[in-house]
Amino acid sequence: MGRKKLYSSDAERVAAYRARKARTEITVDRSLMDTLDEIADYLKVDKSVLVRSMIKFALTNRNYKTQGLTHYE
Repeated sequence: MGRKKLYSSDAERVAAYRARKARTEITVDRSLMDTLDEIADYLKVDKSVLVRSMIKFALTNRNYKTQGLTHYE
């Protein structure tokens, strides 16, 4: 006896995933992108995994609402 299915179809499963997640797009200087690529290659992870980790670290270690940004472009 297996576990009860959470979703009745793959489409329903994908829709539920997309409802829980958000996407954003950013533009960065080529040198920054090259650095991200280099770090991701070194760690053998996808660049999106690296960026999510960096964002989580930044939000954990700085209160941007009270301390503001570190720099502007």
